Amino acid sequence: MSSEDPDNRTLCIPYIAYRQNIFWKKQRIVIIPACNEENLIIPCLLALAAQSLTLPDKVLLWINNTTDQTYERALSLQNALPFTLEIIQTTYASNIASAGTARKEAMAHAAKHAPDDALLFTTDADGEVSTDWIYRTLAAFAQYPVEAVFGQAQLLPSEYAKIPPRLHEDEKAEQDYGALLEQITLLLCPQPHDPWPRHIEHSGASIAVTRQAWAQVGGIPDVHSGEDRQFYEALRQNNIRVRHAPEVIVYVSARLLGRARGGMAETLARRIIAQDKYIDDTFETVSRRLLRIRRELTYQRTNSLPPISKIHAELVPSRILREDLPKHYKRAQRVLNFLHHTKYYLAKNWQSETVDADFSHLRQFRVIL
Repeated sequence: MSSEDPDNRTLCIPYIAYRQNIFWKKQRIVIIPACNEENLIIPCLLALAAQSLTLPDKVLLWINNTTDQTYERALSLQNALPFTLEIIQTTYASNIASAGTARKEAMAHAAKHAPDDALLFTTDADGEVSTDWIYRTLAAFAQYPVEAVFGQAQLLPSEYAKIPPRLHEDEKAEQDYGALLEQITLLLCPQPHDPWPRHIEHSGASIAVTRQAWAQVGGIPDVHSGEDRQFYEALRQNNIRVRHAPEVIVYVSARLLGRARGGMAETLARRIIAQDKYIDDTFETVSRRLLRIRRELTYQRTNSLPPISKIHAELVPSRILREDLPKHYKRAQRVLNFLHHTKYYLAKNWQSETVDADFSHLRQFRVIL
């Protein structure tokens, strides 16, 4: 992601048009849960202060279970920032203390004191949002009929070198494969509100949601970890449209001792010692993706969309060995090429046929699988 000033990019025309959109008139509140972030909280807040074109109206820093100087360092900036900084300190009992609990309660506090039409943003205290983070998010709201925008988390350039090159290569291979799966999905089940290019992340480092949509799903789910992914699932269950905007970027630290169980830091630490045998379970085989799309379309036609976990449970388990990823990539590429050549006829039939779990429904793809 370039660090150029947005004023010097090709944003001038969109900027003028987007500024006329109602989303620029909504109050913008950024919520940041923080636990022992004395070394990173100042860069985090300064990145928000350095936003080009548009700034947050208010930032809520929710400091929880902290024993270092996070509060004092944030307080030292309070009168120098170009937005209102509200700092709240709290301590949770050990059995509920977590990033999920902090984000849930912080967003609930912000929403309680916000206008009904406010936009709620959330990011992480170890991150630095890109200089156009808010602008790009608002532009996504203005361009697409959505009520939530999820951005991408990337490693801070200064910390990229901390990760062994082999892990960067493995990550790129997974993302390239995932990109093929997403393009296959959109050819068979177009989503005008979330078109290609898009990403597949649901990271608390970059979420923006209307206050109405946040309230409709009951806020952030009450879980210790993975609250960001479960929040996306709640939005989906309530038919709230989401944009996965690849141009909305937050840079995060590459630390190996994280605050959240099961988070990126824990994954990095484990993979540096020994790479995982399987690629991330976010990625499935091509055959399973095709079956899942058809299953979801069947549910949609009956106006009943079950949780993603239920649809997954109905299908054959699918995990990909890392050593087999090149083979799966080639299969996905063949499917994508086939769909590009037959997309109009095939998409019509695909969405109209009755679906069951048997692989016989994929006969038309056997030649390419």
